[in-house]
Amino acid sequence: MSIEIKQLLIKSNIVNKTECEEVDLLEDRHVLKEEVLAECRRLIRDILRESGER
Repeated sequence: MSIEIKQLLIKSNIVNKTECEEVDLLEDRHVLKEEVLAECRRLIRDILRESGER
């Protein structure tokens, strides 16, 4: 049984950061980007492997 989500609601708060916090934010953003890219690569490898097994 599949579930279809037709609406996605995202709430956020915008605050001003100090210069030190901005550096930390850039580092966090870089780490998050690398994690997302690694997960995408893993999913692509899985899809390619499954299509090759057919």
